[in-house]
Amino acid sequence: MKGLSVVETSCSASANGISKMVEHKPRIVLSRVLDSVCDPGGNDPPPWTNELHGLSQALFSKTPRMRIFWWFIILICIICGTTTTVLVILEYIHGPTATSTTIRLTESLELPAITVCPKIADAFDLSPLFSDMRTSIPEITDEQRFDLLRFWIGGTGFENMKTLQTFNESYLSKLDEFYKKWSKGYTYEQFFNTVHNKYGYSCRDLFYKCELGGQTCDCCSKIFQKRVVMRRGICYETRRGVNQTKADDIGRLVVLMKALVSVTSYQYGYVQPQMIVYVTDNYDHVVDFPRFYLYQNQWNRMRFTARFIELLQHPDICTEKIVGKDAACFIRRWLLSNVVYPYNCTFPYLNITIPQKVQACSPFTIASNYYNAIQLGWFNDVVNEVCTPGCKRWDYTISLQQSETLQPFKDYAFNLEASYNELQYEYIKEVYTTSVPGFMSQIGGQFGFFLGLSILTFIQITLYILHYCAIRILRAINYCMRWIANIAECQRRKTSLFLFK
Repeated sequence: MKGLSVVETSCSASANGISKMVEHKPRIVLSRVLDSVCDPGGNDPPPWTNELHGLSQALFSKTPRMRIFWWFIILICIICGTTTTVLVILEYIHGPTATSTTIRLTESLELPAITVCPKIADAFDLSPLFSDMRTSIPEITDEQRFDLLRFWIGGTGFENMKTLQTFNESYLSKLDEFYKKWSKGYTYEQFFNTVHNKYGYSCRDLFYKCELGGQTCDCCSKIFQKRVVMRRGICYETRRGVNQTKADDIGRLVVLMKALVSVTSYQYGYVQPQMIVYVTDNYDHVVDFPRFYLYQNQWNRMRFTARFIELLQHPDICTEKIVGKDAACFIRRWLLSNVVYPYNCTFPYLNITIPQKVQACSPFTIASNYYNAIQLGWFNDVVNEVCTPGCKRWDYTISLQQSETLQPFKDYAFNLEASYNELQYEYIKEVYTTSVPGFMSQIGGQFGFFLGLSILTFIQITLYILHYCAIRILRAINYCMRWIANIAECQRRKTSLFLFK
């Protein structure tokens, strides 16, 4: 048999000079060939080759055509498995999401921020205001006092002072001289606050009565607070915590308002023709959209439906740095595009952080460019800031019903009633559709579908490759060491031979 040889051996022993033959015994010698054959797994392929579908056929097929065929099939399956795995990984990185919508009932729901403004920012107590002007500027005429007031209101950045567009430059310069005398000793912001505090309208001047849920409330201490609104002037905004606790009309907010004076509007009989209402989710800053107009002796019924949106943070879609809409960004964009960049100044009363430090605008600068700066109200393309809303924010749908009253209101001129239809809101939440266990399951399913691989097969392949590489590296190191030793030995022999000679 190959690999086996039977050798007859004999042993001779000498005792007292006598040779004696011993019994012959057969002995089996295992050669190197037999060792390799009997070594389990010596020439067998690694065990994981049986787990990789099609690999055993590619290795042990008897004809070259079948080997090529199976290797081609395996290659196609590897490409398909790798491609689908990469797609699964990319999809997981991008984070596929879904949106869930639920209706949540509540016993109390906070009303949105409701801001009420007179249409024209000239609601002042005229007699003491003009007396103050006369004291500072004795030579001023009655007509010039009205024009100076228009000059100051429009130059402060408020709308509806269209008469300024008819003044020529020399007259604007004269009004500017009057203003400097009138405001002597004050900064622009100090003068703005002083005039409004001394001669402007107060909360008591505007509101006649407020009701919330059928109960009368103090409008000025419980419901509203003062707020300066861009291009509108002094307004009043509902406070935080004004909640509706009963459904629809029973829990509604009722606001009855008086008609304020408008000292520069002779065409309206020196009375405010309209009140403007803004509804927003931001209690810190008020943008001038969307807006609703209220008219005298008109019934106004405003209804809200609320949605709370909670999104996952995505670039240029939403941010977690703020809650709600970024109202400060909209005001800053308007301020930069219409005022800061063209005229290198700002309106300090807006309390908006801007990227560059500039001085307060003089009324002359704004009044001389009133149409472009204030009345036009456009965004300059130079401002590249994107107003990204918060990922968590309230969104309100507003409907307004208006109708004329059968007879004029008594003791007040404007009416506003606002409420939710139901004490509920729509909760919209964005969630990831792929979890870590789901991701692992999808990854395993790709190669399992195409090649029948599992995680244990990958571990076996990895260990086999590491073991194979380690053996090759050790053999290479051993070969290099022997090669170096042989070179050193040859060098030593040459040196010894040279010395011997």
